[in-house]
Order: sequence, then structure tokens, then C-alpha cells
Amino acid sequence: MKSILRISIFAVLLVAGLCGCEKLDMSKLEGTWSEQYDPTVFAMDGSVEYTFDGNNNYQLHIYVLGGESHDYSGRYAIDLINKGTITINPQMSDFSNVTYTLVKLTSKEMVWQKEGTTYSVGTWGSDYRHFVRVK
Repeated sequence: MKSILRISIFAVLLVAGLCGCEKLDMSKLEGTWSEQYDPTVFAMDGSVEYTFDGNNNYQLHIYVLGGESHDYSGRYAIDLINKGTITINPQMSDFSNVTYTLVKLTSKEMVWQKEGTTYSVGTWGSDYRHFVRVK
């Protein structure tokens, strides 16, 4: 009787644990994403847009207040099996070879946290990055 109870409790805990794991659907990554934050807390002086093609290539468009803009292209690597991470490797960027944990990825919103860092409001735009889908 005790072993049946033990097995039942273990099964319930296992099912609860598996249900709590949110799987990332990488098909939702494809498209254009604009980096955005609550403007009452953090105002960006420009804009950053990534367009992911679904084949590990991306285009990066950076617009700086005052009219200057830059376009870059590069590759990204996804590790969903071990860590749930994305590594961005542009040729010329402050974010070259940086790995982020994919904290959230829905059809409309994406959140990255730089590997080895913890979330805090003061790290918005560097360690913590928030994106909304443009198209």
C-alpha cells in the first residue's frame, strides 16, 4: 500500500513538473522584432530591429536619434536542448558572440537575459532585452 501511495505521489509530482516546463516554439522567432521597453522607466535614443529568417541568418537595423542608421547581417545559433539560448554573432556589434537565455518567446513578445546575469531594471537594453513583433 505504501509503495502504491509513493508511486502515485511521484507520478503526480512528475506530471506537475513536466507541465510547468514551457517549451519554446522556434517557429515563432522568424520575423521582425523591435527592441522596446516601458518609456517611463527606460527611453531608448533610437531603435533596434532584428529580422530572423528561420535559417539561422538575421538582419539587424539600428537607428540612432538624429538620423544615423546602420544595417548589419549575421548568423545566430539556437540551443534549445541544453540551455534554451540564442547566440548572436554579428560582424560588428556590441553584442557579438554574446549568449542570451530565451526567457520568453510568443508570437508577439520575446525576452532575452544575458547568460550569467540576473534581471534588474538598470540592465534594460544590455543584459535584459525585450522585443515586440513588428511583422
